[in-house]
Amino acid sequence: MSRSGASARVAPADGGGHAGLGKRQRNVIRNRQSILSAAREVFSELGYGAATIRDIVRRTDLAAGTFYNYFPDKESVLREILEDFTGRVRQRAHEARMEARTLEELMRSSFLTCFRLYAEEKTLVAMMARNAGEVPLMTSGTILQPAIAELIADLRAKEREGVVPRLDIERTARVAVALASELGLHMLSRKPLDIEGTTEFAARFMLGGIIGVAGAPLAKGA
Repeated sequence: MSRSGASARVAPADGGGHAGLGKRQRNVIRNRQSILSAAREVFSELGYGAATIRDIVRRTDLAAGTFYNYFPDKESVLREILEDFTGRVRQRAHEARMEARTLEELMRSSFLTCFRLYAEEKTLVAMMARNAGEVPLMTSGTILQPAIAELIADLRAKEREGVVPRLDIERTARVAVALASELGLHMLSRKPLDIEGTTEFAARFMLGGIIGVAGAPLAKGA
């Protein structure tokens, strides 16, 4: 829900899961989360270029100078927001891939996991898309490199298990990550939201390509 003006505040996180930490450490965690939550709202509403650090701080209960105790600038805030989101996408997708018993299941579960999280974080993803042209880290491909590296490792592991056929895994991983990223954004722009249909398209597209370059059966052992 949109909020504006100095009276709007983003409450700090309640510190759940940090009961064993000291008061100062809990305050650090709460303050960082408060800044990150406020920044997500501000970047979504105003755009990264127009947003200022003052706009972010106004959405919190923190003093103006407190921001710099946690972040040097607004780009570092955006970087942490993006790294947190992409880290959650990578973790969930990795878990889904490791449970896959066939190539088809691997592709479908990976894309479905990704697109579901895009839908859950629609506001955040819209912010990412809106600001894509304004921040070098979002256009350089840097933000996608960990996802590519982890997919390469997972595909190689599944190749050793016989789930994935022999093929150029590095190229395959790059295509899959790019496809998930672009189709995820496209999915959110269409009405009604169609997670299943987008997953079906992406999975069939990748499976067809893999079969074409590797001559592999659709689902080994099925």
